Amino acid sequence: MASAVWVWRFTLLPQPGPLGGAPVAVKDNLDVAGLPTTAGSRVLRGAPPAARHAAALRRLLRAGARVVGRTNMTELAYSGLGQNPHYGTPENPRFPGRLPGGSSSGSAAAVAGGRVRLAVGTDTGGSVRIPAAFQGIYGFKPTNGFVSTQGVVPLSPTLDVVGPMAADLAGLWRLFAALLGAPAEAFPASRSRRFSFLVPEDLTAGLDPAVAQAFGALLDRIRERGHRVEVGRPEVFQRILELYRAHGPLAAHEAYRLWGPLAQKEGRRMDPRVVERILEAERFNDADYRETLSAHRAWPPAFWRAVAEYDALLAPTVAVLPPDRKVLEDPAAFRQANARALRNTMFFNFLKGPALSFPIAPGVGAMLAGPPGSDRALFALARALGA
Repeated sequence: MASAVWVWRFTLLPQPGPLGGAPVAVKDNLDVAGLPTTAGSRVLRGAPPAARHAAALRRLLRAGARVVGRTNMTELAYSGLGQNPHYGTPENPRFPGRLPGGSSSGSAAAVAGGRVRLAVGTDTGGSVRIPAAFQGIYGFKPTNGFVSTQGVVPLSPTLDVVGPMAADLAGLWRLFAALLGAPAEAFPASRSRRFSFLVPEDLTAGLDPAVAQAFGALLDRIRERGHRVEVGRPEVFQRILELYRAHGPLAAHEAYRLWGPLAQKEGRRMDPRVVERILEAERFNDADYRETLSAHRAWPPAFWRAVAEYDALLAPTVAVLPPDRKVLEDPAAFRQANARALRNTMFFNFLKGPALSFPIAPGVGAMLAGPPGSDRALFALARALGA
């Protein structure tokens, strides 16, 4: 249903700035002064109104954005598929009958459906990039900590990132610069004409045929332009999976600490799929959390040093096409589809660096990823590739 895109419709008037009054939609987990922040949950509908705008929203207004409303999302931002039983699951305008991706489902749908050209989401394990790929738009997860999360309802404070979504790459850059609070800057350009890319083998295994075909065609075009593409198998991806199996995902630990009591008390009024994910972390303990958090602090620098010869990593954003909405009717099918949607994107939240998704076929995105601080370089690379 079209109405499922929006939770609140309003207009916040802009100040003079580089965005020039461009309409922007923001996700329902960013505080808007005078309104409760529901984060896609009916349980939070009666929360006290926010006293002030989220820091990211204040920056948008200073940059000249005309904020036109808050968009729907997965409850508490805890799913990669975009479902919401309380306010409706947004349609996927580019792939009717399929799920929109989440958790920033409404932000992506507002852009993909032509309601706005710019929107803001949050990304804890892929929640900007997955809906961007599923809905044929551009999405960017900045370096962890680059954009303030003050005034954002948290899911995993260690991993949560605010990121832009847009109909084109130029708009994505403009919105990212505004979220940084940076002055208007020209689109970044690279001085190099030949780039090198590492394609992690673990992120190309088990692809849907349509995803494999589109990504393979992209690699062919990149090679034809004289760029170097190598396929490798950095051990960090398997190490992260083994860490998470043994000690629990970092997002799961922090989501349980934040929302476990609410899920236990109000679970009947919440999305049962979200409640199940939150309470799954009950089996882990404080020692598990410390182990996972320690790895998150220690592993990324060593990994990025090991792949420093490459300009960026390149992979399919999501290994699968948008799932049929029927998976919402089967808990087992939902769990499997959700895990497959999150598989590729979640690594780069753990590894702290930026990751940019751009469309390459209906329902398919490609993702460039780099070390922390390489945000501008990724935009230059995306432009050089014709994204």
